[in-house]
Amino acid sequence: MRALNFTPSIPRYVFAKLLDGRYPVRSLPLHLVHLPEPTPPRGFERLKVRLAGVCGSDLALLYGKSSPALAPFYSFPAVLGHEILAELGGVRVVVNPLLTCHERGLPDCPACAKGDDHRCQNLTEGNFRPGILGYCSDLPGGWSERLVAHRERIFPVAESVPDERAVLTEPLAVVVHGVQQALAKDWPDEILVVGGGTIGLLSVAVLRALGFEGPIHAVVRRDHAAQRARALGANVTYPSVREAQKAQKYVSYRGLLGKRAWRGGFGAVIEASGNPAALQDSSWAVAEGGRILLLGSPGGALHDFSPYWFREVRLLGSHAYNWDAFATAVKLLPELEGIEALVGQQFGLESWPEAIRAAKRGGAKVVFKP
Repeated sequence: MRALNFTPSIPRYVFAKLLDGRYPVRSLPLHLVHLPEPTPPRGFERLKVRLAGVCGSDLALLYGKSSPALAPFYSFPAVLGHEILAELGGVRVVVNPLLTCHERGLPDCPACAKGDDHRCQNLTEGNFRPGILGYCSDLPGGWSERLVAHRERIFPVAESVPDERAVLTEPLAVVVHGVQQALAKDWPDEILVVGGGTIGLLSVAVLRALGFEGPIHAVVRRDHAAQRARALGANVTYPSVREAQKAQKYVSYRGLLGKRAWRGGFGAVIEASGNPAALQDSSWAVAEGGRILLLGSPGGALHDFSPYWFREVRLLGSHAYNWDAFATAVKLLPELEGIEALVGQQFGLESWPEAIRAAKRGGAKVVFKP
C-alpha cells in the first residue's frame, strides 16, 4: 500500500524551526513509500481509508514547532494522520486514534480505570511503541491506504452525515471534551473564542450544540472565517483580541516598556489559535476570576504569567478526549450541519507537497483522499 512516512531528522528539525515557512516543503522528512498492508493484531480490524485530515499538530511536527519534551510519548518513523474516516466492510466509520492500556494489552492504569483514557499513564508501554495512531511506528496512521484500529475505537457514521463532516470527528472530540471539562458544568455569561481555524470554528459550533445560549464573541483574522463563525453561532467577530476588548469597553492601563494591563473581560476565553502572542492577549482578555480553555498548542514560548496570579485567572489545557467525549462527538455529527464547509481541498497522497503548502496557508481544512 502507499503511505506518507515521517522519519525524524535533527538537522532538518533545526532548520525547519529556524526557517519556518521559508523551509522548502520537499525537504521535509516526509516521503511517499510503499509498505505491506498492516496485519491486524488481536482485537483490531483492518480499515480502508476514505479521508484523513492534516492537523495543526502534524504541521508543528513537520516544521519543528512541537515541544521536544513530548518526544518520549511518540515513536518514529511513522505514517502520520490521526483524523480518520475509513470503511469497514463497506460501512463508513471514524476512528478514535488513542492507544491506551486496553489496546496495549495492559491492566488499566488509575486514569483508564476512571474512564480518563486520554490521560493513560502507559502510553509508552505494552504491545506497541509509544504514541497514538499517526504517531506510532508500529501502526500506520491515516495518511495511507489502509490502517488497523481496535474494535472499541471504531464508530459507525450515520448515513446522513457527509464525508467532509465525518472527517472532522477527531478535532470535534477535542473541542467537546475541553468545553465539557472547563465550561459546560458552569456556563459563564459570555465567551470569547480566539482563532479562526478548524478548532476555533468548531468551538463556536460545539458551544451552541452543548447548550450555551449566551453571547459568543470570536476573534478571526480572515473575512471568510468571520462569516463561518457567525453562521455557526457567533454573535459578533473581531480582527484581534484588542479590538474585542475595546468594543466591550474594558479598561486598559499602560505599564513600563509599553506593556499593557486590563481590568474587566470576558467570563471565559477559548484560545484555539495556537499562537503564543494570542495566549498572552487572552490572559488579559478574560475577566478577573475567569477561565481560559487552551485548545491550541503554542509549544515552547516565553509567557508572562502575572495575569493569572494578579487576576486569579484559571487556565485549563486540553489536547485530547476520553472515550465518552469521542462518542458524544459522533452523536453530534447529524445535527452539526454546515461544519463540512470547514473542509477544503482534497489531495491524493502523491500530491503531499501541495497539500502541506495549502495547510500552511491556513483557512480550510486540508484532507488526503488516498
